[in-house]
Amino acid sequence: MQQKNHEQKQLPATHTAKHPKQDFQVERIAFFSDAVFAIAITLLVIEFKIPEITKDSTYAEVWHQVVALKYKFLSLLLSFAFITSYWMRHHLLFKHIHNYNRQIIVANMLSLLPMIFFPFTTAFFYESLNNKDVLIIPYRLFLLNNVAAGLTAWFFYWTVTKRFKGMSFPMEKADQKEFKAKQVGITVSFLFVLVLSYTVPFEYSFIGILPLAFINLRDKFL
Repeated sequence: MQQKNHEQKQLPATHTAKHPKQDFQVERIAFFSDAVFAIAITLLVIEFKIPEITKDSTYAEVWHQVVALKYKFLSLLLSFAFITSYWMRHHLLFKHIHNYNRQIIVANMLSLLPMIFFPFTTAFFYESLNNKDVLIIPYRLFLLNNVAAGLTAWFFYWTVTKRFKGMSFPMEKADQKEFKAKQVGITVSFLFVLVLSYTVPFEYSFIGILPLAFINLRDKFL
């Protein structure tokens, strides 16, 4: 009887069962991350102001105000597409994560940091479109924002799948291939465009996006 009691007292020290709140804690990290992505997307539209309409406003005047927002709409849609693509890859990683530690949390937070800057870099870019003398500044900041987003996402991927791979389920080869191709493609493309912006007129630096375009076409038709 004494030996049995002794074994029971020793059980907690050697018990390896999963903590009852482990899954919930992983979900909390995912929910927090989703909230950051959602807020970043929502804030993109904060700078939009409805046209000023009075009882004397004419159709032509209001329509002119709407058309004047075209660059804002374009910038918003572009940033929306980029944030969505980063979220999809982030979502893909959390599909496999079943445990966490401090390093994984830090890597995840780093991947979220560039997301919160998208509303700023997007607004800065479209507010500068009418002044070509200063446009290069927000243009490069927007590119740098995407480069940072790509690099931090890759660091999070490496932390989860390589450094602490015991804390996630093995990622299917197809998922690995898709993640690597798109993440490398988008990061290299924006980095290339950023470098070109220092060597050629910035309106021609868009040719640096060709690697990303090639990857997307290959995935669709090959």
